[in-house]
Amino acid sequence: MLQVGLIGLGPEWQQRYRPALQNLRNRLQIRSVFATVSSQAEVAAADLKCDPAPGVVGMAERDDIQAFIVLDSDWHLHVPAWTACRLGKPVFLAGRQATRFCRPDLRRFSAESGVTLMPGLAHRYTPATSRLRELIATRLGRPQSIEIEAAPESLTSTTDKPGLPVDLQELLAVAIDWCTCVIGTTPTSIAQAAANGSNGAPTAELRYDLEFRRPQAGGEAPRVAVSTVQPNAAVSHRTYVVPVIRRALVRCAKGQAILEPPHQITWDVNNARVAEALTSDRPEFEVMLDHFTRRVLGGLIPVPSLDDLHRAREFAARVAP
Repeated sequence: MLQVGLIGLGPEWQQRYRPALQNLRNRLQIRSVFATVSSQAEVAAADLKCDPAPGVVGMAERDDIQAFIVLDSDWHLHVPAWTACRLGKPVFLAGRQATRFCRPDLRRFSAESGVTLMPGLAHRYTPATSRLRELIATRLGRPQSIEIEAAPESLTSTTDKPGLPVDLQELLAVAIDWCTCVIGTTPTSIAQAAANGSNGAPTAELRYDLEFRRPQAGGEAPRVAVSTVQPNAAVSHRTYVVPVIRRALVRCAKGQAILEPPHQITWDVNNARVAEALTSDRPEFEVMLDHFTRRVLGGLIPVPSLDDLHRAREFAARVAP
């Protein structure tokens, strides 16, 4: 059983992380909750049958807490991650919170100390993506090219704070990281491509071409075409926005697959088509927290790092500064 401190609740608490923690209660136990609004912490603590914490540092120093889940650091910024890292306690950084911690000094400290700082890259863990990786290993073979669409998705917030808009760099970074996870190698080049409508007029869609490193086993370097929509800078009250993979066509050595995350995948091998709706599979938020728990408890399961997030954002910044 992993004993965890919960820092912040964030806009995805009720819809996504609370159900995930309930499903993992036999493996992961929340011991204390901290939120800048004390009444929210008290309600969540009562729900989770733990105690509200008066401060981040005091909670981090508790002997009965082995790791932390940061859903919202609010004005504390990177303090929770730094404090936990210095104490040798792993941290899960949920969703867009992770970008606030992607600092060179924190990445270096994590690498040198060996403390896990896992960003919540939900796009890697959707049921459709997990199934694709199984099929690549068993039926489809090595990916050769990908056509992928990334877009911002607006969701209803459970907090009163306005959400942050998604910028183009963030959209591109999500697509690049997803492709890196699926292909298994890193990108080597990126360039913006023309994206015009049928009559030659400019459209709201932006396109980028990438090339990835050749796999160690040999073969051609995989190529990727990324399509995004120009993000809307305005975010209405009581909503928050997340970057998502909307669709992906993955051509492999022995077949191909079309994904519409989080649940839909259609794949073809030898002219036989199979459509799967993976609605009964575990949601990505539960899988992420499960992997974090297993890693902290001594498992060898691979998890993403801040370096992965930094690499994708740095590459995206070449064409979307």
